[in-house]
Amino acid sequence: MIIPTHASRRFVSSLLLAAIGCVATLAASIADEPTKTGGGVAGLPRTQRLIAEKRPIRVVAYGDSISEVKPGWNGGAKSPAANWAAVLVKRLGEKHPGSAFTLHHFAIGGQNTYEGLGRVDGLEPHAPDLVLVAFGANDCSHHFLEPAETGQALGALVADIRKRFAADVVVVGTGGDNPRNPFFRHLDDTLAAQRAAAAEAGAPFVDARAAILAATSGGDRWADLHLAADNCHPSDAGHAIWAEAAFIRIQEFLQATPSPGESTR
Repeated sequence: MIIPTHASRRFVSSLLLAAIGCVATLAASIADEPTKTGGGVAGLPRTQRLIAEKRPIRVVAYGDSISEVKPGWNGGAKSPAANWAAVLVKRLGEKHPGSAFTLHHFAIGGQNTYEGLGRVDGLEPHAPDLVLVAFGANDCSHHFLEPAETGQALGALVADIRKRFAADVVVVGTGGDNPRNPFFRHLDDTLAAQRAAAAEAGAPFVDARAAILAATSGGDRWADLHLAADNCHPSDAGHAIWAEAAFIRIQEFLQATPSPGESTR
């Protein structure tokens, strides 16, 4: 067993700080993207309203194994608290201390977007205010979907969540595989379908793929942020990159004005 030295821990810490800096730079480069689309006014009106009213906000992480937390598994992270969704919710709570943010993981390993659509009924007991939809890895591996099918299923999922639960939705694109050791199929087309579905719905899109590529120098340092060079599951450091990308994107959209007449429970 290799015991990390103080020097190696400092190296990992400096690497993570540099990677997070890359994410912030990347986010700044897309900050001017339109906030109005064919799907209506993009934004998070319910979340905005609850923050303004200092009310609790129930967040649900809805996805595959990267968002899954269960005994013995935390999406690749060492602990539930290090999973990207938990890191994100902690950041949101610190940024908006007037609202108590809570998190429920509603993720199942191995599922693609269509399979996720098939269990939307299961959201009901959680009464979500904000749903983080994070599928796509299995659409490109194991449980393949054609990119057009991913886009259709994702669009239907976003619409169903909004209609049935009056919840805001954030679409998180898949982080993908190591471009230096690839095993996913049609990844770029799947990411394009995810982005297009989010734009059509007017939902924030988090480009986890771009954030991870920036942080790993195009995959050269993939193993520093993942369980292995040939594994798509982030380590603690990789989950921090996902969380930072999502936090920056959500904060962009929280600056928009809520739609008139937006209701709260």
